[in-house]
Amino acid sequence: ADAFRAVSAAMAEGKAIVVFPEGISHDAPRLAPLRTGLARMALLARESMGVRGIQIIPVGLLFERKEEPRSRVLVQIGEPIDVEAFATGTQSVETLTALIGERLTAVTLNFETPEDAARIEVISETMAALLEPVSDLGDGGPSLSAVLAISRRAERVRVRLSGNATVEFRVAVAEFEARLETFRTRLRAEHIAVADLLIDVGATPGARFAVRETLLAAFLTPVSWWGRVTHFVPLRIARWLAVRNSRNRDEPAMNTIVIGLGLVLAFYALQTAIVWTLVGAKWAMVFLATLVPSASSDLRYGDRVERRTQRMRTYLRFRERPALREELLAEADWLRQRAGAIEAMLH
Repeated sequence: ADAFRAVSAAMAEGKAIVVFPEGISHDAPRLAPLRTGLARMALLARESMGVRGIQIIPVGLLFERKEEPRSRVLVQIGEPIDVEAFATGTQSVETLTALIGERLTAVTLNFETPEDAARIEVISETMAALLEPVSDLGDGGPSLSAVLAISRRAERVRVRLSGNATVEFRVAVAEFEARLETFRTRLRAEHIAVADLLIDVGATPGARFAVRETLLAAFLTPVSWWGRVTHFVPLRIARWLAVRNSRNRDEPAMNTIVIGLGLVLAFYALQTAIVWTLVGAKWAMVFLATLVPSASSDLRYGDRVERRTQRMRTYLRFRERPALREELLAEADWLRQRAGAIEAMLH
């Protein structure tokens, strides 16, 4: 009751309230049944505090790797709901809650089973990378918007397969999935990312890439290694504790952040105290000032080094084996064309 009154008072002041209407944190492949609290709070604010013009804005979150800290997240804003259109009473609470569920479903991915989710995730990530390839040796990869769009199309295919699909349609989808898995297996064996298939294997872009990355490495590697040395222990302990105390994929990332915050600050204090004791307060303050930027540099540059190594390996392999690149590109073209044909059959 106190929470409801606090929300009503905040809305009366024109503030925005963020609510997670499922009421739980979970890793199920679809929205959990919504609690009625959101609808009740909105209607209560209108009736008890006289707040007018209340809008409920559905927000959908799509995580690239939900269990990993620093994962990319796609935020989708759905169609607003005007609370003025609803009367008071139990019927209105249920109707408004149902509408909120519909609007949230429209901006999230929802699957019947974890197996369906995993199957469509593989298809959507691969096809999004084929439709948004990296054409040079720079950073890049498919956007989460592209992955989401492919996922929705793949889900429509799955729904058709579970219903009254023709034999021709089923055969086409089965052949597509079999060739897609063979394609992915070969890429894994060759240590090639899907998004790197169209990198330019010419000598000039290769030399430009090498010069650029060498200059960056000369500047960033010392800073990155300083960050790794000073943060390795607390971050590893935090991750170990986070994974150990997590019950599902929804918890490790947040647990890592919460536990890591405390451990990192404790290690900052301990390390600074040691430096203070050894060389004095001035150098201790200098040491402390380097910790945060060096940590950020290590995390960001570490990502870049991983991508750079992957792209360099692919570049050299394609230079050495041009036929391999042509075979993979031909298979990628077949997958794109067959996906288009399946969608045409779907319509």
